[in-house]
Amino acid sequence: MKKTILLQICLINCFFSCGSKDNDNLSDTSYALEIVDSVQVDFLGNLQLYAVHSTKDLFLFHEFQQNQFILTDKNGEVLSTFNQPGDAPSSYGNTACSATFVGDSIVVMGRQKLVIYNLDFDYIKSHQKPYAGQGMTYSGFDHLHKVNIGDETNLVAFTGGAQHPVATNQEDYYNHFNTFDLISLDSGGYVPITPLHPKSRYKQGKAFNFIRPMFQVNEDKIHFVFATDTLFHTHDLSKAENGLTVEGIPFDDFILNPGYPFGGSEDYDTPKPRKGEVESYFKVDEKDLILYRSGLSLDVIIANKTATQEDAKKINARLNPLKFLVREAEGVYSEVGLCPTNFTPTHVDGKNRLWARQHVELLDQEPEFYTIYQVALVPQ
Repeated sequence: MKKTILLQICLINCFFSCGSKDNDNLSDTSYALEIVDSVQVDFLGNLQLYAVHSTKDLFLFHEFQQNQFILTDKNGEVLSTFNQPGDAPSSYGNTACSATFVGDSIVVMGRQKLVIYNLDFDYIKSHQKPYAGQGMTYSGFDHLHKVNIGDETNLVAFTGGAQHPVATNQEDYYNHFNTFDLISLDSGGYVPITPLHPKSRYKQGKAFNFIRPMFQVNEDKIHFVFATDTLFHTHDLSKAENGLTVEGIPFDDFILNPGYPFGGSEDYDTPKPRKGEVESYFKVDEKDLILYRSGLSLDVIIANKTATQEDAKKINARLNPLKFLVREAEGVYSEVGLCPTNFTPTHVDGKNRLWARQHVELLDQEPEFYTIYQVALVPQ
């Protein structure tokens, strides 16, 4: 690996006056994200990291335009590739939603089936999704995690929406909602798990579009947050009852989408505030790292509605920056930190190494290598 210069980010020492933070839930600890290492791949194309094999230091990348996977080692050397057409019998289809490593196998989740390969991308077997997909198709997100239940290896997956066939503007959808599917690697069965908690904002009599979780699996527990909610969830899979618990996240400020009435549809024509959104979640060294944007008030949006597209990006970067909170223990959170502008964390591996995407669009010239950074979460 190639060493890079340590980069610290500044932390926020104050909060928005209109924020919703709870001082009792905040510690006096602040954190910084520091670049400590990097992996550089000599490959022409727009790569995206999909998975890390922490035991063997292998990195699985995907190139969207060619729908191609490449496997590299920690030195960035390409070890194997997969670029079969989407309609090939051994292919996962035209969209690679997520992927992960299970031992010496690569598991890729497509829109309608799960495919297992060896590390040379030789086909082993596949499992067809047993129900019709609905909702958004998410590509490139970390939506597939291994979990051992008894002697069997399973996968916890977010497939884009609940198994329940009712439309998202119907109350029944939320009463029967399942956040995840538990997939058996042996039988290929998809079992719906993790209903909405009674305290969830999605259970309060309104409809919502695009409910998306970000999650990590630690032994038999799923820790997760929803992109447009302010609760931290833990689902203990070892408990048959009362396995799902929640606590409030003390964001400094977070504009919530109010939803819309059952039977209706989202109003995209009326000007409204830009909602807050959790962009990423990671479990690092027994701590929980939550990356989010607070959103923008309607007054700010109206005041800048005549701005050019380029100026609007600058305004959004300045007034709605990417921030983070660290959950240090149950109910205890750090001060709010500002995320860096030159990279964004995307994955954490089994060695608690946090990996980040380089923002190549901010560079003065096209880089010779595709680079991912190893980032450390450091208390200040």
